[in-house]
Amino acid sequence: MENLDIQKAYETAKVFFDEGKLEEAEEIYLKLLERNPNGYADIYNNLGQIYFQKGLMSKAAEYFEKALGLNPRYTEASLNLVVTYNEMKKFPEAERVFNRAAEIVKQNNTAEDPYIQGKLANEHAKLGDMYYGLGRYLEALQEYQKGHRLRPRFPDILTKIGITLREQGALEEAIQYFERAKSVNPNYLTASVHLGLAFYSRGNIKRAIEEWEYVKKIDPSHRGVQAYLSLARKK
Repeated sequence: MENLDIQKAYETAKVFFDEGKLEEAEEIYLKLLERNPNGYADIYNNLGQIYFQKGLMSKAAEYFEKALGLNPRYTEASLNLVVTYNEMKKFPEAERVFNRAAEIVKQNNTAEDPYIQGKLANEHAKLGDMYYGLGRYLEALQEYQKGHRLRPRFPDILTKIGITLREQGALEEAIQYFERAKSVNPNYLTASVHLGLAFYSRGNIKRAIEEWEYVKKIDPSHRGVQAYLSLARKK
């Protein structure tokens, strides 16, 4: 294969990959790796994504690891490996890779790619979810806040912070985060549902009903608020 043919094959595979033609992309990528197994970190990363989409988690992890072996600072491959490890229930390995990736981004002032920042924020949120599920609210809050610093306008992360604060008894602060989430995206109804719950817990039944009526107006089939409204109106 001449260099020009290699480049054309690479570009063809990338087009297939972007179009979701995974079988075609996989075939070309594997042939390119046969030719030069140490020259394409992004090919290993893309193959990892292909195998992930096929549900072959161990194989996906293997290829993401190979991508990082060629380029340890390949943040996207690191984050893909974190997601894969999480799917495999390998939580300590996921946290180790994630912390390393986060440190690299922190050190690299040029790493301001919104896509990477967004993925980092979401991975912090996932770690927060894990801690929250274990009842370790302080650690959960710390992870959510790390994600919030990366992406301050993600309504789901704002809401998770509010929920965790509410669990710790900080109702007033929780309400502020729910309201911020709602202002960022008025259609993110989870924020309004929990804002209503916070008002209800504080004894402000009128405001709770207003929030739940708002949810019901946008989503009349929302089963949760139907029950909340029924209880609140009995007060």
